[in-house]
Order: sequence, then structure tokens, then C-alpha cells
Amino acid sequence: MARKTKTDTEQTRLQIIAAARRMFAQRGVSRTTFAQIAAEAAVSRGAIYWHFKNKPELFFAVMEQVSLPLIARMDERLPADDNGDPLQSIASSMIEILYLIENDDVARTTFEIVMLKCEYVDEFASLDLQVIKTGCAFMQQLTRSYENARKRGLLRDDIDPAQCALDTYLFMKGLMQLWLSDHDAVIVRNQTRELIESHIKLRRKNQ
Repeated sequence: MARKTKTDTEQTRLQIIAAARRMFAQRGVSRTTFAQIAAEAAVSRGAIYWHFKNKPELFFAVMEQVSLPLIARMDERLPADDNGDPLQSIASSMIEILYLIENDDVARTTFEIVMLKCEYVDEFASLDLQVIKTGCAFMQQLTRSYENARKRGLLRDDIDPAQCALDTYLFMKGLMQLWLSDHDAVIVRNQTRELIESHIKLRRKNQ
């Protein structure tokens, strides 16, 4: 038997992650087994255990495949020193997240799994901290942008940047969850941009 190359090994890993994402979305995380993932990926269970010691580790890999590139994109959208309009940059970053969920099947499916199809109990309890850690990274970016908006005289005087960042994070998380559940577009799917712009407008100082 030919020895697998590093490229082959990585391809198998990605194949497993893709299969896990499909099965998690179809059956929910708790009801999906390694045997089902192996069948979907056309690999052995042993191949899965070679790459992932347990299901939480595989779940985290599925989540990380979307969250890390998204954080990198937010770093570009929310620079530490925004010479333009930091508040508009925040709005644009939020709109981009919703656009990604709407137009990227992998991102949308991953967010559905993380927000709607995983119970963070028992062996998955620690993963809730990983989700929170990702949220904290986003809040840090938001805080820097709101602080920059304060320096530029764009943020209302009665708003604390850190508290404002937390409020925006909670707003965005709720909006994303509603968007994912709003399959018939009767609540938020047709007005996400307007809701985001209104959220930012309430924080803008009257000129």
C-alpha cells in the first residue's frame, strides 16, 4: 500500500470535517456518531480517530474552519486606527457577517450547528467556552472601534465604548440566531441592513 503524503492526510482531515458538518446539520450534534460521519466521509472510524480524539474536538474543528477566517476578516474591517468613520466600519462588518451567512453554504451551516443544533452539556460543556472566546475576540475589536469613534467625536458622550461593544455583540448574536430561524423571512431576513444601521445610529453623536 502506498504511503500517504502530508497532502493526502490533510485532504482526509478536511473530508472528515466536511462530512461531520453535513451530519451535524442533518441529525444534530448529540445524535451524530463517528460511524455515521465515517460512512459519509467514505473513511474508516480509525481514520477519524487518527485526526480527532473525540466528537467535541471534531466539532471544534468544524467551528474553527469558519470562525478563524471570519475573525481575520473582521480585523481588516475593524482596524485599530480607523481614519474613516469607525461607526460605519462597525455597521459594514455586521452587514458582511450576515451577507456571509446568506451566501456561503459552509458558513451558514456552521452557524446553524453552533447556534441551533448543539447542546453545550456533558462532554460539550467546555466548548461553550470556546464559543464565548470567539465572541470575546469580536467584542475586543468592537471596543477598539467604539473607542476610536469616541476620540473622533462620533460616539454619544453618555456611552461607554466597552459596554457599547457588549451591547452590539449581544444584538448581533440575537440577530444572527433569528435570521437562521426565520426561514420564511417573516421577522428579520428582509430588514437586517436597516436593523443594523438603526442600531449604529442610536450610538452616533448628533452633529
